[in-house]
Amino acid sequence: MVLPLCRCRVLYIGSSVPTITKDGLQGIQQPLRERYPVEDTPETRGIDSWLSVWSNGILLEYIEGDKKSETAFFPINTLHYCAAVRYVNVTGYAVEGGGERFLPLDSPFANIPDSPHPPIFAAIMRRTTGVKVLECHGFICTNNKAANALVRCCFHAYADSIYLKMDEKVPGLKAIKEGSTGERSPASPQSEENNSVEGDDHVDRAPKGQCEQEK
Repeated sequence: MVLPLCRCRVLYIGSSVPTITKDGLQGIQQPLRERYPVEDTPETRGIDSWLSVWSNGILLEYIEGDKKSETAFFPINTLHYCAAVRYVNVTGYAVEGGGERFLPLDSPFANIPDSPHPPIFAAIMRRTTGVKVLECHGFICTNNKAANALVRCCFHAYADSIYLKMDEKVPGLKAIKEGSTGERSPASPQSEENNSVEGDDHVDRAPKGQCEQEK
């Protein structure tokens, strides 16, 4: 059975087209400001959903509201940028740009104790229909571990897709693969389907309902 790299419970707060810049951390600032309430006690509105990262893309499954039976799939090759961030008011600090910012979770400013603002997984992806512009999607996560797992799994899925393209373009690599015996070394995985990311914060160890592998 093929499993996703990770599957997390999220609150989908929608999407917005970046108009100021589309690159890097700066590219998600304006879209997230439009979708996320930045008051001290935010009452965030969104759609309760499951977000899964697969080897070929990102699957959004709505689990409440009018779209309960709907899903949205974003091919991994449409991914432009993604990050795990938190809203922080850094006014008065010596931070480039100053003011209100969505900063990476590993930033000291994003780890303020008792912050009322949850971690957010933000992903800029290109539309596959209509006008194919870049669009930033925001997903509020239950904890830092879930947001970081989504970023890590997207990175692995995207990197694997690039390697596959390289294999197709380089005749030598293709010839080597076609000429191989297909035998596995003793240390290799028993199945190619076991493609979860390993580590101390392996996603299937997260508390139920937060971030888990699909059973």
